[in-house]
Amino acid sequence: MDYKKKLLIKYSLEFVVIVVGISVTFWIDEWNRNRLEGIQHIKDISSIIDDLENDSLTINRVNEALLVGDKKTNSMINLIELKQENKISYKKYYDSIISLGFLYTYQTFFMTDATYKSLISNGRINLFPQDIHSMMNKYYEAIAKRVYDNNQIVDDIALRYYNYYHPFSMLFANENNNNGVVSDVRFGIYGSGQFSDETLKKFKNFFENNKIKTNYTGIEFYSNTINLRNRINVYSQRMVEVDSERTRISKSIRKYLNQLQN
Repeated sequence: MDYKKKLLIKYSLEFVVIVVGISVTFWIDEWNRNRLEGIQHIKDISSIIDDLENDSLTINRVNEALLVGDKKTNSMINLIELKQENKISYKKYYDSIISLGFLYTYQTFFMTDATYKSLISNGRINLFPQDIHSMMNKYYEAIAKRVYDNNQIVDDIALRYYNYYHPFSMLFANENNNNGVVSDVRFGIYGSGQFSDETLKKFKNFFENNKIKTNYTGIEFYSNTINLRNRINVYSQRMVEVDSERTRISKSIRKYLNQLQN
C-alpha cells in the first residue's frame, strides 16, 4: 500500500471518528434536552392541575355567596310584598331588614391562570395534545372573558343597589366595623347581642327618617331588589358553565398525565 493510500485511509478514519463523535454529541444533547423537556412538561401539567383545583375552591366560595344572596334577596322581596299589602307594620318591616343584613357579598370568580400565561409566553403550551390545548384556550380565554364580563355586571349592580336603593347596607357595614363584629363587615348578624345599644339606636333612627321611609316603601327598592336577585341567578348559571368546563379539562389533563407516567 503506497503512502497516499495510507494517508487517505488515515484521514477517512479520522473523518468518520469526528463525524460519529459529533453525531453522538448531538444525539446526547438532544436526548438530554428531550429528557429535561419531558420533566418540565410533567411539572407544567401538575401546575395546571393545581391551578384548576384552586379554581374549584374559589368556585365553591363564590357559589356559597350566590346561594346566600339568592336566599336573602328572595326573603327581602317577600318582605317588601308583605309591607306593600300592609300585612306588617313599618317597624316590623325594618326590623326584618336589619335582621337580613347584607343581602349579597358579591364575591366574584377569577381564574388562577399564572401557569397558562407562562406556557403561552414560553411556547410550552404546544407540547400539549391538540385537544387539551384547545380546551385550555377555551377555558382560559373565551370562558374567562365571559365570566369576567359577568363579574363586572354583578359588581356594578350590587354596588349601585347598596348605594342608591338599599343605603342601610352601608350603615350596617360601618357599624359592623365599629363593633368589631366580623373580619368582613358584610357578614354581621343582628339580634345576637353583637351590636351595641348605641348601634341599634342608630339603625332605628335611620329607618324612622322620612326620606329613608319613602325610599324603603317605594317601588324602586322593590324593583331593584328583584333586579339584583335576577343578576345573582344569571351569575349562578355562568358559574355552572365555568365549573363544568373546569371539571372537563381537569379530567382530560389528569388522564393525559397518567398516560405519560405509565
